[in-house]
Amino acid sequence: MLLGLLIEKASGLSYRDYVRQHIFMAASMLHSDFFRMDLVYDDVAEGCDPLRDEDGTIRAWKKNIYSYPPIGSPDGGAHVTASDLDCFFRKLKAGALLSPQTTARFFTPQVRYHRTLEGWDRMYGYGIEFAVDGAGKVLLAQKGGINAGVSAVIRHYPDQDLNVVLLANIQQGVWEPLRTIHRLLKAEEGT
Repeated sequence: MLLGLLIEKASGLSYRDYVRQHIFMAASMLHSDFFRMDLVYDDVAEGCDPLRDEDGTIRAWKKNIYSYPPIGSPDGGAHVTASDLDCFFRKLKAGALLSPQTTARFFTPQVRYHRTLEGWDRMYGYGIEFAVDGAGKVLLAQKGGINAGVSAVIRHYPDQDLNVVLLANIQQGVWEPLRTIHRLLKAEEGT
């Protein structure tokens, strides 16, 4: 929220208008916006989560419309498409959205927070996290998010120049498919 207020103060624009102009339009994210939760739009998914009984059986589904403000704000609520996120990440990586120095810093791991059993490090950067091997080579970079009725992740594999973008309108919708895709990519590499 504070970053959103700073953006408004520095730019003279509302947070949503700033994001529309300087992120969505600059990154050619033509199908992304801040949509009102109380209206129905073509091609905009509504979030929901399962309501389970004590045995874990799904008994009903609960919409997430009351979990958020009626329209997105700096702490979340923008609606994007997988192709728009792919385009955003590619433009960001190519240096089309930030200065060369800031782009380089953004894509540089900064702080290790976990060493895996496989021997690679999980590291934080400025906005994304990385998996780095013992020689310091970035194996992947990613950003994920989760909230009531929604989950999302974009993962970049630099060796393949491949972005995997998964969006779900349930809270736990992207993580198992992401693990499966990762296993398949690693099997294809023979590692």
